[in-house]
Amino acid sequence: MKRIPWTMFWLVLSVFLLVGAAGRADDDATNSNTQVTVTPSLTYITVKGDKQRFREDTWMNDYWSGGAAEATLHQVLGKDTTLDFSGRGLFNQDDYKLQLEIVKKDVGFIRGGYTENRHDFDDVGGFFKGFTPHGFDSHHNLVLRHGDIFFEAGLRLPDLPKLTIGYERQSTDGQKSLLEWGGVTQGGATRNIFPSHEDIDEFTHIIKAEAAYDVGSVHLADQFRFEHFHSDITRYDGSVNLDTSSSQSVTVHEDYRHDEFFNTFHMDQHLNEKVYWSLGYMFTTLKGGGDMALSTEPFSTPTDKNWFAQAIDVDLNSHVVNLNAMVGPFAGLYLYGGLQGEKTSGNGLTDAVLEEIAFGGVTNSPQALLRSSTDTDSLEETLGARYTKLPFTTLYAEGKWTEQQIDLGQSEDGGPDAFVNSTDSDIFRQDYSIGFNTAPLPRVTLAGRYRRSIYQNDYNHTVDTIAGYPGFITAQDFTTDEVMSKLTVRPCSRFTVSLEYQLVATDFNTTTEAVPPLVPSGSVQSGNFDAAIYSISATVTPISRMYLTGYFSFQDTRTATFDNGTPTVVTYRGNVYTVIGTAGYALDKKTDLTVEYTYSRTDDGQSNAADGLPLGVENQRHGLLVGISRHIKENILARLRYGYYELNDPGNGGIDNYRAHLFSGSVTCRF
Repeated sequence: MKRIPWTMFWLVLSVFLLVGAAGRADDDATNSNTQVTVTPSLTYITVKGDKQRFREDTWMNDYWSGGAAEATLHQVLGKDTTLDFSGRGLFNQDDYKLQLEIVKKDVGFIRGGYTENRHDFDDVGGFFKGFTPHGFDSHHNLVLRHGDIFFEAGLRLPDLPKLTIGYERQSTDGQKSLLEWGGVTQGGATRNIFPSHEDIDEFTHIIKAEAAYDVGSVHLADQFRFEHFHSDITRYDGSVNLDTSSSQSVTVHEDYRHDEFFNTFHMDQHLNEKVYWSLGYMFTTLKGGGDMALSTEPFSTPTDKNWFAQAIDVDLNSHVVNLNAMVGPFAGLYLYGGLQGEKTSGNGLTDAVLEEIAFGGVTNSPQALLRSSTDTDSLEETLGARYTKLPFTTLYAEGKWTEQQIDLGQSEDGGPDAFVNSTDSDIFRQDYSIGFNTAPLPRVTLAGRYRRSIYQNDYNHTVDTIAGYPGFITAQDFTTDEVMSKLTVRPCSRFTVSLEYQLVATDFNTTTEAVPPLVPSGSVQSGNFDAAIYSISATVTPISRMYLTGYFSFQDTRTATFDNGTPTVVTYRGNVYTVIGTAGYALDKKTDLTVEYTYSRTDDGQSNAADGLPLGVENQRHGLLVGISRHIKENILARLRYGYYELNDPGNGGIDNYRAHLFSGSVTCRF
């Protein structure tokens, strides 16, 4: 990430503020106008195994790191005026935070801040035991850095509208891994296990303003937001032929920017103790553009492509209106409902040069114009009720219906695959849920819920010059049933246990026209998903100086798809076990001991190496954190921590395995 030049200035300024405040507190121990907290820390982490995977999993960098884990300042500047500062700075972790706020009661505030952090990614691709070597890595140090800087100012004058203006800049810069792996060929077989990654350089400038005012019992608010977004992304995909010792790379570069304007108006009122209503309107407009280049090196095989989009233009406009109301209680009955309408239209235009090698070995470089347009009309209705008159029981029910009409037009003029497509889609979504919460006994609570969701899509392809996908799909239906129940028992004041069960089942159905010889006409079950989740949690305080908490869950999932006779598509089935435990014990009035342990086991490997990749995950994770803290003085707290982290993944030959030890110490001083 391109560091903001004056970040160090903020850091130095914060140090001076803290030192000055600490000095004032030292000169006058009874000075209650200044409160300072500083927590210096030092950490050492050693990793044996895949360091990149450890960094990706834990968001921590190995070796030495340290700095100020926390620093705060609260200063009374004068009558009704306060200054608050908070900060954090950890070297080798690239974890920084600075925030400053000045507030004057009944006048307003100003605040600003800056945050920065990093996320590492593993550079290892897939794994296939039938090849030598079994896996590959890209030998790239893949790190993404995220930054955010903001400034806000607000007026809070009595009897006048509340006004707020602000500016924010969000940024992301670096490299990350991808799961879109390239092909590796050996012995005539090809498996997609070669690692891919992308370079990302993104930033967003945000300007925002808000106004809020009360007219009697009616609350009015308006929010304005303008965003300028720019993204520059380059993706690197590679492939290797181990039989011929040859390789090929595909580079995709995309540059995109847009300006987007939002304005949201909201008003609501408690008409009386039993009636509440709200009204909202949002307008959005977006105008964007960019370019794209795809290049293959060496450019040799019949499927290679070198594409270049000279111009990509996008326009979008959207209007959303909603109206909501709630009435009650009337004899313990609450009713609520809402309507939301949306009108969205968009257009896209791409001017591209599509160079590709034909199957006859001839290179074609036609220029193509790709156009798209979409119009969406949507209406969403919500109706719900709650009933509370039954003893120690609440019943509730809700229904939600969404109707959408989407008109989509797509075309390509001048390219090698010129086409025209026009599709009218009718979408109807239904979502129903009923449930209850009850406490039949003083130490027993029981909750249950049932939810059914139906998603129906009908497609009418009025114009379709391409035979095959996706025009042969005429309808898709998704139906989900979900059941949840939870029982909590507290037999005594020192022991609480909860049992929870959740079942989710989804069916996917697709209706198609015939595309001989692969696709028959009619309706088929194109997919099915089932998941059962069992969990138990408990809290025990055997003595006043000790607490114990535990959580265990077991998740059994299954996903089946319509394989069309393809042996590479197999039914997925997997189990996930999770254990979390914590314990705390007060050794004496000044010393506390804490222990945290996490364990997870995933067992969902697939045995289809003969026809595809043995996809799935088979691993075990352990995490242990032991800490001891002691009040050296009333205002000084010292902490020591030890952590252990382990990943054991036999499903990919152990190339991601690691074991890590963490040693950390910190001291919190309050002035």
